[in-house]
Amino acid sequence: MQEIAGPYGIGRDIHVGDTIIGIKGRVGFEAAAPMLILKAHHALEKHVLTKWQLNWKDQLAQFYGNWLHEGQILDPVMRDIESFLESSQRNVTGDVFLQLMPYRYQVIGIESEYDLMNSKFGKYGEMNTGFTGDDVRGFSRIFGNQTMMYHLVKTEAGKGEA
Repeated sequence: MQEIAGPYGIGRDIHVGDTIIGIKGRVGFEAAAPMLILKAHHALEKHVLTKWQLNWKDQLAQFYGNWLHEGQILDPVMRDIESFLESSQRNVTGDVFLQLMPYRYQVIGIESEYDLMNSKFGKYGEMNTGFTGDDVRGFSRIFGNQTMMYHLVKTEAGKGEA
């Protein structure tokens, strides 16, 4: 991948970050192959993981990377995070198709037997034939119940608007 994507200038960047001793550092790099692999893998995850699997995975990965960078690899929480990350990847399998262009790339599609973006569940524009309008109104009312109560209590206390 490096030989294919490198001549396009893909993967060239400058990273600015905090060092463990509290100063800023800057590193220039060229990493076309890792960049494409990571982007392709993330696209696949977006298709096969649920909203909260992906959300927690991204948050834990950020913490894990920071803790690792600060030399805390022996902290037991790292094993816990590794267990979650390994478990979350069990259905992350398939093919990702990329299009390379000078200085950029684009994910143009994925194929996976675990793809949750499937036309049998709904159509473009979030149209879903499995629910009625009454179902949606009921869900919205229940899902927003706590927020409605919060604002009602604030209004009754004279501290907010209805």
